[in-house]
Amino acid sequence: MDFFARQDDARRKTSLLLFYFCLAVAITILLVYFLPVLGWYSYQSNYGPREIRPTLTWWHPDLFALVCGGTLLVVAGGATFKIASLQRGGGASVAEMLGGRPIQPGTDDFFEKRLRNIVEEMAIASGIPVPPVYVLERERGINAFAAGFTHSDAVVAVTYGTMTGLTREELQGVIAHEFSHILNNDTQMNITLMGIIHGLIIIGLTGRIILEFAGRGTRVRSSKNDSGQVIVFIIAAGIILWIVGSCGMLFAKLIKSAISRSRERLADASAVQFTRNPAGLAGALKKIGGLSYGSLISSPNAEQASHMFFGNGMGGSLFSTHPPLAERVQWLEPTFDGNFPVVTPKDLRQQLARFEGAPLETEKGKGKEPGLADLLAHPDELFAAATVLGSVGRTPSAKPEFKPNDPETLIDSIGAPMEHHADEARRLIAAIPEAAKQYARDPYGARMLVYFLLLDSEATIRNKQMAIIKGMAEPPVFQTLETALPNLGKIHHGMRLPIIDLAIPALRLLSPMQYVTFRTIVKALIDADEQTDVFEYALQRVLFHHLAPVFGGTPKPKPANYYAIRGLEKETSLVLSVLARKGHGNPAIAKVAFQAAVEKIAAPNAIFEFMSEDACTWKQLDAALDKLNEGSFKVKKWLLGAALTCLMHDRTITVEEVELFRALADSLGCPVPPWVVPATL
Repeated sequence: MDFFARQDDARRKTSLLLFYFCLAVAITILLVYFLPVLGWYSYQSNYGPREIRPTLTWWHPDLFALVCGGTLLVVAGGATFKIASLQRGGGASVAEMLGGRPIQPGTDDFFEKRLRNIVEEMAIASGIPVPPVYVLERERGINAFAAGFTHSDAVVAVTYGTMTGLTREELQGVIAHEFSHILNNDTQMNITLMGIIHGLIIIGLTGRIILEFAGRGTRVRSSKNDSGQVIVFIIAAGIILWIVGSCGMLFAKLIKSAISRSRERLADASAVQFTRNPAGLAGALKKIGGLSYGSLISSPNAEQASHMFFGNGMGGSLFSTHPPLAERVQWLEPTFDGNFPVVTPKDLRQQLARFEGAPLETEKGKGKEPGLADLLAHPDELFAAATVLGSVGRTPSAKPEFKPNDPETLIDSIGAPMEHHADEARRLIAAIPEAAKQYARDPYGARMLVYFLLLDSEATIRNKQMAIIKGMAEPPVFQTLETALPNLGKIHHGMRLPIIDLAIPALRLLSPMQYVTFRTIVKALIDADEQTDVFEYALQRVLFHHLAPVFGGTPKPKPANYYAIRGLEKETSLVLSVLARKGHGNPAIAKVAFQAAVEKIAAPNAIFEFMSEDACTWKQLDAALDKLNEGSFKVKKWLLGAALTCLMHDRTITVEEVELFRALADSLGCPVPPWVVPATL
């Protein structure tokens, strides 16, 4: 099953989840309705007038309407409120709810740096921006989770026990498992499930509050004759709601169990495909089985998020959200006998000290990486790297080309990273100058790097750009940029978007006012020469596609409204026309490439038109991509396959074409792994 099929499967699972929710709400309404009816009949039978024999009448329209309306209001309102609050906060709100602390991009702690480096490698290999990383410092068990509505607001979180107790190989397996959840859209479904669970249990919470209120009322009630009956009625209502709420919790556990187990199996399989190392993931699972803490999460909010965890955070039960631990290990390691060797946190720490040089105790400051002040003291080392070639300038020059690949193979790699993608990611990150990586992990340095990449090679335009930055940016950002200017031209074109991916976590730390200023400066730098080239378009499209949701700039993705190309012919024609014209300078060749791309689309009755150059503007492309984003993932697969066919018609693909395709795929929510890396790196 490829990425696009898995996305559609995730949508079907979400629809199934909503069906389960509606079924649970219907049963809840019936319980809320029938319990009072039975209770009233029982009361009349025992305490009513002896001469009148009560009859059990099941249908009371007014009562049913009241119960139905009230239950729907409480359950649906509670679920909607919870989902909306989680949606506003993204994955970070879930991590913070469980006691997570964000790891700063420039951390100097051994374990935090190791975790951050693994997440960076996995993100670049997956084709998504580096997500924020959280650590649950109070949790000694081995566990992890990923949360978020989109790739843009997703976070990865691990427990302290995971960060300090697993080898790099094992930690890589766990992080690959969590990235699988992000890529397969499980994180969005899991947050939706959290909201639904909250809606189902809110009736029970209401009953508990009523019982507590009634308990206080019995201690302070007045001496009126009818006060006792009122308290009895309130207590009865509280008990009924508490019973119904307990049933709601049962429904919630059933739903979580039904949805989660298959997704965990898929994530394990995807992690092995990603790392090609089942021993790493199996080793992490074995340590869970041998550790006294296991994978338990002590946070009082753990039950709400139990379906998100890497391991069973609530202990084994009939409604477990995960397959049995031994079963997961045996799938990865068929010779496993089911016995978990006993280990302690001290054993795990000593193992890391012996084989990976980890400190026996967390020591802040050891192995400290150079900060901005250190780098500014040695400006000649700012972008020094023996393997760095190329130029940042946008003057016409010989552009490095890549060996052509089969478009279908490349499409199959989207959202399904393999081991060689992780290797390419490591090579890319290693080739980026160390100082540039340090700047990318600092909010001041990250902004400077973006401005640096946008500086023009022509002095007149560059001076105009520097004046814009000096007048609008914070002084430390401008001063750092001035120091970096002598190194203009030492960043290879193929490194530019990976550097942006590394910088996004630091840019997320900007204040809303800083973000507005940053966005304004970026736009002004691009407009300085009164034209927008491919890299400038790709940079702002990728950058703000992932930053805008964090700062409330754009709504969340819309549901699929188109399941075929019909109705999207104009937008598809525009996208393919832009790609053909940007990828092939000769208009005649561009038209042939456009026709070859159209033939790849499974829409025999659709009519496509090769657009004129005047119609192929960036503004029109933005509008077309926004409309195409409403298509199903099958539609997106056809479009991306056609786009690759168009770009690779001449059997070569340049850095600029890769950047443009990345902007296109990112806009459609399709992560592109580094399948084209300059051979000169």
